[in-house]
Amino acid sequence: MATFIPLEDRLQLRVNVGTALEPVYRTRSWGNVKPGVSDAILHDFAEALGDLTVEDVEKIFRVKVGELEDE
Repeated sequence: MATFIPLEDRLQLRVNVGTALEPVYRTRSWGNVKPGVSDAILHDFAEALGDLTVEDVEKIFRVKVGELEDE
């Protein structure tokens, strides 16, 4: 059986760079998010980042990056 060892998390914002009638999605990504940061704090931070752009934020993702090790 394998064990997941967390290394870092990534924050991703999916934004609409098109229009409401013709959406075109892009992903903006930031690394080195510490695994211990709470979801609530990370979500608030992502919303603040979204407020700095003219693009509409469609989704906020937290991507966990880690290593799978055999036990």
